[in-house]
Amino acid sequence: MQLNLYRRHSTHCTGGRSLHQTTYEGDETRRGWKSCDCPIYASGTVNRTFKRKNTECILWGEAKAVAMAWETSGSWDGEVPQVTIAPEPSFDRITIERAVKAYLAEHAEVSAPNTQRKIRTILKKLTEYSESKGFVMLDQWGPIDVREFRTSWAVSPLTASKNMTVVKSFFEFTVSNEWLSRSPAKLVREVRGKGDGSNSERIPFSDDELKRMFEACDTQYGKRSIKWSREIHHQPAIGVTANYKFKWSGQDLADFIAVSVYTGLRISDVATFHSERMLDTGECHIRTTKNGRKVYTWIPGWLQERIRARTREHGSLIFGSHTTSDVNVITDLWRRKLKRLWALCGPWPEKPTPHRFRHTFARILLQKPNVTVRDVAELMGDSEEMIKRHYSAWVTERQERLTSVLKEAFDDKPRPRLVAIG
Repeated sequence: MQLNLYRRHSTHCTGGRSLHQTTYEGDETRRGWKSCDCPIYASGTVNRTFKRKNTECILWGEAKAVAMAWETSGSWDGEVPQVTIAPEPSFDRITIERAVKAYLAEHAEVSAPNTQRKIRTILKKLTEYSESKGFVMLDQWGPIDVREFRTSWAVSPLTASKNMTVVKSFFEFTVSNEWLSRSPAKLVREVRGKGDGSNSERIPFSDDELKRMFEACDTQYGKRSIKWSREIHHQPAIGVTANYKFKWSGQDLADFIAVSVYTGLRISDVATFHSERMLDTGECHIRTTKNGRKVYTWIPGWLQERIRARTREHGSLIFGSHTTSDVNVITDLWRRKLKRLWALCGPWPEKPTPHRFRHTFARILLQKPNVTVRDVAELMGDSEEMIKRHYSAWVTERQERLTSVLKEAFDDKPRPRLVAIG
């Protein structure tokens, strides 16, 4: 029969536990456990003799070896046998600089450019923090250092949580390479405030706001003169018109907004929209699933004609080709154009952003009674839970429809006789 091992606490337990309280090895693996120096006991039957005996060990590995020696010898008598514990595997000490370079090199092969840039930014801060603390070797980092590093960012809790995913991934990478025995960031919990924005409402554009933008594209955008200044760049002026090599009109911006709203694509995908995305039947390829299956959405006929007309005028890239391959530079061009348009539309109750076109795409779909949350999740590449959390709440028209359905359903049902309350 295998002996049972447990730790028996005393009145002087440094972990603050009561006298004769017993705990087991599994208890000490829980988060927040405070270790102590109380001895480990063994109980059970050896050679038909039941006993409870102190192993005189504090570590579970040593206590297991002592219990195994008693079981092998078949006797409780005598002193506690001398046990030699195998040393833990040694890890080569690696510098922080080498670990960072190796981690960046691995992500350079598989990660997107923007992801690589984010990782470089966080690891640059980690390197600078290490230098300020005097750390050179990787194993000098501990959990308290990770916590202090996180608090030094001075960012919102949501941003800190996103940045911590990079830090934790970096230290897990070092553990997988056997440079560290345990990640110092593993036990660092995420800190989230009440206003971290993780559950904030996604505000779409209303139909009236879309109408205002399209009207501004027709009547205001590109109609006002702009003066070019090498010192102050673009400044409004009277009677002076800038001479651009490529000048985009309000119609171009209206087409950009229409494609954004009716496809749900992000601004980077719209700015680099290729005519091959749209099939002859009017279906538009919006994304590819992990198993390689393509997901399509349908574009209205009038927008199909606009895309074909732009293809004849500008080529396959309907919003212009670029000499740069940096998608951030390309999207920033259209961000500035949209900001000028929004300034012409007057004050906004909610700050307009390009990503609100994607929220508008979800709003339009969720307003339809036959469209399910699962359908929207498949089109947008999100889970049903995320759609319910971030998109369903702000669809006022959908809530009004549900309220109307409930009113009609319960209007003619029996009700109790109402008595006035004195």
